[in-house]
Amino acid sequence: MVRGFKSFHPIVLLVYYIFLIAGLMLYQHPVFLFVAGCFVTLINLLLDGGKQIKKWGLMIFIMCIFSIILTPLFNQRGNQILFYVFNNQVMLEGIIQGVMIAFTLFGIIAIFITFNMVITPEKFLFLFSKWFPQWALLIMLSMRFVPLLRRRLKEIQEVQQLKGVSVKNGNIKQRAKNGMLIIQILLTWSLEESIQTGDSMTARGYGFGKRSKYQPFYMRKRDLVALGYIVCTGLTVLFGWWLGDGVLTLLPILEPVWLQGREWFYLAVWLLFIGFPIWTEGKERLKWRYFRRTT
Repeated sequence: MVRGFKSFHPIVLLVYYIFLIAGLMLYQHPVFLFVAGCFVTLINLLLDGGKQIKKWGLMIFIMCIFSIILTPLFNQRGNQILFYVFNNQVMLEGIIQGVMIAFTLFGIIAIFITFNMVITPEKFLFLFSKWFPQWALLIMLSMRFVPLLRRRLKEIQEVQQLKGVSVKNGNIKQRAKNGMLIIQILLTWSLEESIQTGDSMTARGYGFGKRSKYQPFYMRKRDLVALGYIVCTGLTVLFGWWLGDGVLTLLPILEPVWLQGREWFYLAVWLLFIGFPIWTEGKERLKWRYFRRTT
């Protein structure tokens, strides 16, 4: 039985991601953000080998580069002038802020990538269908909509290429005509299936009574221990931010980037909190390798 990070109760996973996003948004310090980015990347690698984050790699890289370049040009508040660009002052404080914004954007996108892998549609409905049944269904369908369209579009393009219809061959007019034909087929297919889905939900009596759980989830002892660990470390992380640790002051005087005093303690707690999925997934991988060698 696989007992990795994905196997925990949906409430445990949801609480972890709430604390993780809150900590990433509140801990505005280059060291804390850099460590968080490294750990979240490692979590992606453990969950799916980094396949999903590679698909977003180019967009993440462009967003981070733009943040690092544009932030110093627009934010000219500070005391330490490094150089001038078109008669505009480039401050050290602006560069540091751009780096922190880039790390924050990367961390948030990487977190939501892992969220989509860990929180399956069944878990999402289990968490929110009791209080917001219509909204939960709508959000789940929206999250499924874009990947489904991409998969269908690829299938339609492969079939149409066998007929000689492609957006890569011919002049501009012919490519546009072929592209409109493919989009028409895609929309027709999607609308037909939406009608079938609506009729199926009506026939099953959806929305006329209390919704039952397709896949029940039960809180086990393992989940309670994990929930206690996440809550304790998460609250400690938030308490550290409340004390002012893990936040780099840029104005009116730039603080030293290097950590000082109790910030090392809260960095260690931050690592213990983020590293929870790494520990659970890594432990299962080591067990699996051990059993394969022994058998």
